[in-house]
This record gives sequence, C-alpha cells and structure tokens, in this order.
Amino acid sequence: MLDDIKAIIPADALQVFINQLDESQYATLECIQTEQNCSLIASAIVVWRQLGHIKNLVYRNGDVLRDVSDASQFQLFTMLRAPLTVLAVR
Repeated sequence: MLDDIKAIIPADALQVFINQLDESQYATLECIQTEQNCSLIASAIVVWRQLGHIKNLVYRNGDVLRDVSDASQFQLFTMLRAPLTVLAVR
C-alpha cells in the first residue's frame, strides 16, 4: 500500500518514516492536506478496504479517538482534511 501512496501523491507533498525498530514494522506518512491529496488517499483507502487489505481504521484528532473502519469515502476525505488528523490503517 505504501508504494501505491507514493505513486499517487506528489513526492514534494509526502514524507515517509519507516520504523524498523519495533517488532512490528510500520510506516508513518505526513502529507500536505490539499483537497486533491486527501481525495486521492480517501479513494485509495476505499479500494484497499474493498480488496481486503485493510482490517480497521482508527481516527485520532486531539482528544477524539474512534474506529472509522466503515467510514464512507466522503467521511474519510472530511477527516483527512481536518488539521492534525492521524489515521491509523491496519
């Protein structure tokens, strides 16, 4: 999935940090929150979910933490546009 994100988001709008120190490796992505970038990421998440690559999505913004695994594409887009959003994809 990381390669897909790198392919659709311009390189100057995306930073990727890969943690290889923990037992389970994971990547953290920081993306410039433009309408186009958020739309592309929301679309990709919906496709990955339909293909079974995503088991759950957890949204965090400030004190708000909730499971958004069943969120629509528009809901994902809206969440991604909010400043300081963290979306954990598993």
